[in-house]
Order: sequence, then C-alpha cells, then structure tokens
Amino acid sequence: MAAAPGYGKTEMVRRRSRQARWCAGEAAADFIRTRRWAPQVVLDEPAVGEDELRDWLRRTPCDQVTLITRRPFEWEHAEQIGPAELALPEAAVVPEVYRETRGWPALAQRWPDHETYVLATVLPTLSAKARHLVTTFARLGPVRRALCVELGVDPAAIVELARLGVLVDGRLVPAVAEAVQPAGVNYQAAAHWYAHNGHPAAAARLHDRLGQHRSLAVLLQERGGEILRAEPRIFSKHPLLKERARALAAEHVERANELFTRARYQEALKHADLAVQLSADREARELRGKLDEFIWPER
Repeated sequence: MAAAPGYGKTEMVRRRSRQARWCAGEAAADFIRTRRWAPQVVLDEPAVGEDELRDWLRRTPCDQVTLITRRPFEWEHAEQIGPAELALPEAAVVPEVYRETRGWPALAQRWPDHETYVLATVLPTLSAKARHLVTTFARLGPVRRALCVELGVDPAAIVELARLGVLVDGRLVPAVAEAVQPAGVNYQAAAHWYAHNGHPAAAARLHDRLGQHRSLAVLLQERGGEILRAEPRIFSKHPLLKERARALAAEHVERANELFTRARYQEALKHADLAVQLSADREARELRGKLDEFIWPER
C-alpha cells in the first residue's frame, strides 16, 4: 500500500488486517533482521533499505505481508493499493474542494488551510527528483515526459508522483501545486512547448503570466474555444472571450436546470459550477447557491 501522507493508508490496513502483527519503523526493521515469523504481519514504513526488504520478502515464511510505504514499491503478484482506492469519492466532497484536492483525504479535511500540511508533511517524504518536478510544474500545466526533459527535470519522477497520488491524470493535485513556491522555471520554454504540443490553455496561461499580450491574443484568436473550455476561471474575463464565455455559461445553466428537474442533482451541480466559473452573473450564482444548499444543507 503506497501513497503520499494523508491518504489514509494506516486506517484502511487496520480495517483489513485486524489479526495481523503490526510493526512500524525500527520495530519493523527488527522483525525483518531477526527473521521472526507471524501468520500475518504489517510492516509500516520499515526502517530498512529496499534491497534488504526485497531479500527478506523472498525468504519470509509469513503467510501474508502488508507493506505500508510513502515510496513506490513494486512486488510481483502483490495486490497493489494506492491513491485511486484511498481517495474520497467525488460525491462525498464539496465540488470546489474535490477540484482542488482530488479527494486526497487529509487535504480535503484541511482545505483551505492545507498549505502547512503540504509543506511540512507531504513534500519532505518525496525524493529529491520528485520535489524538483513539483517546484518546477507548480505554476505550469500538464506534466509530460518531453517537457520534463526540456526543463531539466528527471522524467522518472512522474512515476513516483503518480504512484503516490501527488500527480493525478497527468497534473499535480492543485492544492499541492498552489502551496509550493516555484523555483528556477523557464516559463518561456514551457509556453512554447505547450503551444506546439497540443496544450493551448496551458500556453495561454503562461503567456498571460509573462505579460506577452500579443502572443496571448494570437493564441486566443486561433484556439479560443479550446482554451475557454479547459480554463474557464482564468480566461472568462479576457476581452476576446467574454461574450463566448457568457454564451457557454448560459448553455450550462440551461443544462443544470434540466438536470435539476430530473432529480440528477450532482450532475446539475457540476454544470452550475462551470457556469459560475465562466460568467459569474446573477442567474448562474443563484442556481449554484440553490443546488449547493440542496445537496449540502449542513454547510
């Protein structure tokens, strides 16, 4: 079971392995080195190297071993449990919080006061190459291997971060990215790469950040529809997209009202949320508020 801190690894293992012997840290290392035995054993962050752990796993007589780790660890024929199984379901989290945390339990519980947890608890557990990727892409867009190479980031970090749930669907979890201060990023190179590799919204965001209004205007003129749908919160107020944003918002309001009358409330809420992001006019805000109160009355 591998995931970043705060995904609820320990809680899930305690529910699944109630009869197992539990060893953590140095105690787990001692269990391994003294070649002790138990029918079922849980090794919680054992203080041993990966090679030593692998050697023990090949020899152990234990019937079942559960490994809890904050680093990716692959073992042939083992059941792998990770962030996808541990994250909170979308329906269980307020949409805005889910969008920012992707269901990461500890971040969802702390949001919006999650920054200290990210900096003090999450980042220190990552490898140096993974931290480098996070600080490089904190204000960028999709993480791609070719762009990593372009920016001097080790692409191997993608596997680690995806396995731990810091990278979801090719992007850093927003709550993590927003808590981190970027360092030494070549935004111009990233904008050029995004623009020429099928990511116009990411390129537009960077042109805007760099104050390159002429390049931004050209990109919006050529790829405005794609950008509008991908990044409604960022570009809805730009003069070249304002009217288009209003029209698209009206479509989402209409769809949300239709779904509401059919009692499909969660789907309606998604459309209402998009309408507010695109054009925060009174009708969109009121609809979003009505649905929010209907679904989350305790808030």
